[in-house]
Amino acid sequence: MGNDKSLIEIVNPKPNSTVMIYDVHASESGALAILDDFYRQIRTHIDKSVKWIFIVSTPNYEETENIIVRRFPWVKKNWGYRYYFDKATTKGLLKKFKPDKVFSLQNKGIPFYHKEQIVYLHLPFILTDHIFDIRVDGKKLWLYQNVISKSIFRSLRKTDYTIVQTHWMKDALIKKAGISEKQIIIQEPDITTNNIGKYVDTASSRQTFFYPATAFSYKNHMTLLKAINYAQKTGLHDYSLTLTIRSDENRLSQELSDYAKRNNLNVLFIGQIPREKVFEMYANSVLLFPSYVESFGLPLLEAKLTGTYVIASDCPFCREILDGYERAMFFNEMDYETMGKHILKLAGSI
Repeated sequence: MGNDKSLIEIVNPKPNSTVMIYDVHASESGALAILDDFYRQIRTHIDKSVKWIFIVSTPNYEETENIIVRRFPWVKKNWGYRYYFDKATTKGLLKKFKPDKVFSLQNKGIPFYHKEQIVYLHLPFILTDHIFDIRVDGKKLWLYQNVISKSIFRSLRKTDYTIVQTHWMKDALIKKAGISEKQIIIQEPDITTNNIGKYVDTASSRQTFFYPATAFSYKNHMTLLKAINYAQKTGLHDYSLTLTIRSDENRLSQELSDYAKRNNLNVLFIGQIPREKVFEMYANSVLLFPSYVESFGLPLLEAKLTGTYVIASDCPFCREILDGYERAMFFNEMDYETMGKHILKLAGSI
């Protein structure tokens, strides 16, 4: 689906050159995982004549003879600090280190840097056809889709290459941002398959449902709970649904918890769990995936490798990752009745 090159091969540093890794955004979840992986690649890179300058916020990376790390945790305080960093601090860093190339992992390039730039685009919010409602989805997502996207698109049109994780993001960039196909590189996330067990198809596993996702509106938990409620009223019993959020995490998670209690749903709010536990859940449950905005949708690929059943929203990224997978079922992203019918069909068919 994507190319087989590593990130370091895509960046393709010349001997005796200086490359700046620009990423004060990454501090958690997927964005940090990509930055961590890239750092590990650099540590094992054969050519030690290349100098790597890491510009980060909170990650603690060890320096070596050819790796320099500059940390700026204060950029995380608020937008004002971030604005100052982008406009003033960055100019000083460029003047000091004089990089031959910049690799930005924070969705846009540096506007006043005029040598080669490569950008890693993580944000699916600016590319999705789903229309965010400021009252339902919040101000942040609405701003990204309607305001911030415009500056990101302008930036990407001026950079040499943009890296995305899926074909749907590439197609959307061409359509919405007017970026040339030749300037876009597809780089699938690299996942370790050592801990992935195989799904065991039993009556119990078909009645055990799992959704590993954070408590954001676009993860679409409420549609999932409505589907479970519909299925329960139509005959589903002896089931459980496990969510990797806490019931007291934020306003949304509290609403979800209240809905589950009000309708007597057997939902477990267990919070974040270790990766090993996630793979254990895949091997003994059905993955429910109602999210409608993802840059990749890693649980879909992980579940597919496990061999479990997947009930997913009918979105481009889901179709792309699950293409040809016989144990996948789809539903319109807000159609909880169809999702509930899929749940009932699985739970009652063994």
